[in-house]
Amino acid sequence: MLDFQKLLDELSGRGLGVVLGLIVGAVITGLIAYLRRRRERRLILLGDARDTVVIHQHLLDSAEVPTAEGAGRARVPTTLRIRCVGQGQVRHVVPNGHLASVLLRRAHKVTQRDTLISMEGGEGSYLLETLTNFVCDRVANAPFEHDLYVMAPCCEPAGLALHQPIAVILIAVTDLALFENWTRCRDVRVEHTSDGARVLTLMDMAKRFREEQEKIIGLRKAGERTLYVETMYVLDLPLDKRSAAVPTKKIAWGRFEKVLAQKNLE
Repeated sequence: MLDFQKLLDELSGRGLGVVLGLIVGAVITGLIAYLRRRRERRLILLGDARDTVVIHQHLLDSAEVPTAEGAGRARVPTTLRIRCVGQGQVRHVVPNGHLASVLLRRAHKVTQRDTLISMEGGEGSYLLETLTNFVCDRVANAPFEHDLYVMAPCCEPAGLALHQPIAVILIAVTDLALFENWTRCRDVRVEHTSDGARVLTLMDMAKRFREEQEKIIGLRKAGERTLYVETMYVLDLPLDKRSAAVPTKKIAWGRFEKVLAQKNLE
C-alpha cells in the first residue's frame, strides 16, 4: 500500500511539472507569435515588403520622333505599363537559407540613387540562377511569342515608393535600350505616378546592362573568363504583351526632385 502511495505521489509531481511546462511553452509560443505579428504590422505600415518577391513584366509602347539635331529620327518610349506575373515569399523563392539572408541583406542596402540589388560575386551568381528558376517556373510555359528579356532584381526604397517588395524586372532587350537617354524617356506616360521610380530604375539598368555586355564581349574576344561578370541575365521567355487600355498620365517628377538632383538629371 505504501509503494502504491509513493507511485501516486511521484506521478502527481511529474504531472504538475508537465502541466507547468505546457503552460510555459504555450505562453512563450504565444509571445513569439505576438511579437512576430507586431513586427509584420510595423513593416506593413512602413511599406516594407522585402519578405516578398514579385515578378514585374514591363510593357512598352514607343514612337519615332525627330532627333534634337534634326539629322534623323529616334525611337522613344511613350507608355510604360507594369504587370505582376508572379509572387512568392523569399524563403520559398530562395530555399537556401544562407542565400535568402544574402538577398534580404542586399535588398536593404539599396538607396534612392541606386535601386538595383547587387548580384555581384559568387553568391550573386547563385541568386541569379535561383531567381531565373523562379521566373521560368512561373512564366516559361505560356503559349505566347518568345522574345529576349533582361532580368534583374531591384527594390525602390522609402522615398521613392510606398510599397517596397523585391521586384524581379523583366523587360525586352530592345525596350530597355530606350531608357538610356533621359530626355527621350522623361515624358513617358504611366498608369501610376509612383511608376516614375521604376523609370529611374530602368535608366540605371539600361546603362549597366550595356556596359556589362560590352565588358563580356571584350573579355570573350580576349579569351578571358567571364565568371561572375553578369549581374543580370538575358532570358528567352514567352510573355503576353497584350494589355487593356488603362488610362495613363504624365509623371509628376517634382516628387522625385531630390533623387533627380543626385543623378544630375534636372
